[in-house]
Amino acid sequence: MSTQILSLDARLGIDKYEIDEQNSHITVDHPLCESCENKPCLTVCPAEVYRWVDDEVAVRYENCLECGTCQIACDTGGNSAIDWQPPQGGFGISFRYG
Repeated sequence: MSTQILSLDARLGIDKYEIDEQNSHITVDHPLCESCENKPCLTVCPAEVYRWVDDEVAVRYENCLECGTCQIACDTGGNSAIDWQPPQGGFGISFRYG
């Protein structure tokens, strides 16, 4: 029996997300972020929520695993431009495997 290696997007697709389209649990202060030299959010997030697109950080908050690593990394190695809060009232991720 062979084991198939899943891409990150395929692995994230196993989980169930309830997205709050009106109020994201992640906010980014883009002017602070743009002036950040290290941009640790681009490398520490296990779900690749943050990507550098068109000279700013694009946030794919719907992929968030709710670990809070981004805020810790931004506060300690960046410009404190990320405000991450747990999703409210039934929104967020439900792990369905593992």
